Amino acid sequence: MLPETIEIRRATAEDFDKLAMLNRELIEDEKHRNPMTVPELKERFLRLVNCENWMVDLFSQNGEIVGFATHRFEPDNAEPSGERIYLRQFYISRQHRRSGIGRSALELLIQSRFNDNERIFLEVVETNPGGKAFWSRMGFVPYSTIMERVAEKSATK
Repeated sequence: MLPETIEIRRATAEDFDKLAMLNRELIEDEKHRNPMTVPELKERFLRLVNCENWMVDLFSQNGEIVGFATHRFEPDNAEPSGERIYLRQFYISRQHRRSGIGRSALELLIQSRFNDNERIFLEVVETNPGGKAFWSRMGFVPYSTIMERVAEKSATK
């Protein structure tokens, strides 16, 4: 069964309270270590949109916001156009998952905002295997691995 029609629109400052709550859910669901509170996330959305050239799109169904995407074009000298799309965040609210909305929203985002042959990059944290599986089903393939280590000085005697 296909989901009902999904609509897309650019977020405005009036949406940032709702976006901040959804962003907090995203952080929790992917088990990201970001400690930001909902008010801090709202302030970050203001900065991302007003100062850092990020675009934030809302997905809605029957007038209800069901998710969002945050993305921008970034320089990439390996691309013929000289840039790529970095999809920083893509989130479908918990109660709307596993219904085809995520797939529909992603396809709508691609069709509405991007051109043919533009390369889309994203990161998936290792604590989010469901997210990794979703992106694989959407045709994304691993390109690189980001690794980390917390530096600790050994106690010397």
